[in-house]
Amino acid sequence: MADLSFDAVIIGGGNKGLLLAMYLMKYGGMSVGIFERRHEIGGCLATEETSAPGFRGNTHANIILPLYYLPVWRDFPEFWEYGGRWDQHLCSDGFVFRNNETALGIYSTKYDPEQHKTAEQIARFSKRDAERWLKLSALERSREMWRTQVDLIFNPAEDRVDPAILTRQVELYPKLVEAGFAPDGLVLASSSMRQIREWFESPELQSCILRFAVSGVNDINESGFGALSMGLASYLPLIGFAPGGTHQIAHAAHQILVQLGCKFYTHAEVDKVIIENGTARGVKLTDGSQIKANKIVVSAGMAPHQLCFDLIGREYIDPLLAKRVELLEKTFGCLMWYTFAVHEAPKYKAEAFFPDIHECEWLGMQPDSNPEHIARECMYMKMGMWPPFEDYAPTVGCHSLADPSYAPPGKHVLQNEQLAPPASKHTEKEWLEIKERYADELIRIWQQYAPNMTWDNVIGVDTNSPYDNLRMKNLAPNGTMAGIDRSYYQVEGNRPTPELANHRTPIKNLYATGGCWHLGSNAGASESYNCYKIIAKDLNLPKPWLESDKKEPDSLVDEAFKARKRLQDWAAAHPKKYG
Repeated sequence: MADLSFDAVIIGGGNKGLLLAMYLMKYGGMSVGIFERRHEIGGCLATEETSAPGFRGNTHANIILPLYYLPVWRDFPEFWEYGGRWDQHLCSDGFVFRNNETALGIYSTKYDPEQHKTAEQIARFSKRDAERWLKLSALERSREMWRTQVDLIFNPAEDRVDPAILTRQVELYPKLVEAGFAPDGLVLASSSMRQIREWFESPELQSCILRFAVSGVNDINESGFGALSMGLASYLPLIGFAPGGTHQIAHAAHQILVQLGCKFYTHAEVDKVIIENGTARGVKLTDGSQIKANKIVVSAGMAPHQLCFDLIGREYIDPLLAKRVELLEKTFGCLMWYTFAVHEAPKYKAEAFFPDIHECEWLGMQPDSNPEHIARECMYMKMGMWPPFEDYAPTVGCHSLADPSYAPPGKHVLQNEQLAPPASKHTEKEWLEIKERYADELIRIWQQYAPNMTWDNVIGVDTNSPYDNLRMKNLAPNGTMAGIDRSYYQVEGNRPTPELANHRTPIKNLYATGGCWHLGSNAGASESYNCYKIIAKDLNLPKPWLESDKKEPDSLVDEAFKARKRLQDWAAAHPKKYG
């Protein structure tokens, strides 16, 4: 006899499992049990007091984009009020350059809705780029652009061949041509590096765009991502954060699930899926307990090799699928993710050139404006090596400037991101030495741009590395934030493999989702929502997207514009003094 029984058993209490459980319970009418190996739910939606008491830092996800939670905001209106929110700094993205103490900042859409102030800053480097930026901004604000984005993000692979989706892409095409971003054959085959250099002439703007591409786990040297780089460029003004920390998003999901009757089990590691006659009947925990699944089991976060070889068992996996899973690349996107508790926020020399640059959420620091620094960082990352010191291009940000809840009154918390070798490249002892060394290197770099960023200003530091990311089992063995790389052959309908891309597995009633599935490499809801779409199709469950007032893609486009308006209305009522 089973120890417990649920309609749906979810393996993993990360954000993908939490958001999927909300749909299975509210719309699927299922009883749900979530089983999490760690002591806490939320997965990479994690915020802790790590650098010093009272200073809160996000140990994984930092960037939140408005597109992440569109279906959740629509289908669970309370999610925003419970903490599943998006907010923005004055400047969302930017770069400071040491050689001439200049800076380029991209004002957020919260404070610069039509990007005119941003265009003024870009024009200081290139008037042509400023004009093109305004065209890109107008394109990004169009419903045609957002419809195609929603179609791409919030549909499983098998549904993205719908003729209506292709029609909407055709409707967008004239706008792309008019704005100067037509996706011809060369654009589609290009690397992000090559394509951004074709579209924009100022290396300062090129660096802003390309460094954000790296944060999206894209190797800017790899072919096939030219068209994607246009979308990434359009997202720069949308970069935001979660007020109170990304763990607030997990709290919002938890509050809804508790009200729906979900049961949570921490310190409950799943060992195997129980399979009878090719059908998933439940799970066995490492302590020997057996949990019955009356309808489905969902692996919501396990990496593909863990799903296929550990949870299922190699004997059930087709040899071709097994080989494809074994060949998945998972080394790019390993990061040094440090959090500093400090007495005062950085004061940049470049503020003399651009006074608002210190209020930038995602600020790159580079010896000069040449984006080759970023390209070489990617190259060394692919080789599993540290770049030369002169090619370090770290990003930093100060959430407490926009949200004082991150730090005690009068103090600040800073976060950093830097590409690093995979965890497997060094021993535990070596990582302990590397983490201490990198902290010194980062401070040495930082004070060249902001002289007050000395160790005297630092209260404490959390040295979070690829090795530390192994706390998340699904990020093993290399600690990459993406689970698997976003290589051209590991995205969209190939993510993680064509056989698994639609969330079904070789075992009946066993489904899978997580950051290794489309869209991947983010803190959003697409992987959960798309998995529910497949389950709803297979089990004939209610489909909220077919309700008259929730027709897609327009209902999700409406949510994107509503979220933007919330922030802009607040900013209009609380005007900031620029410069």
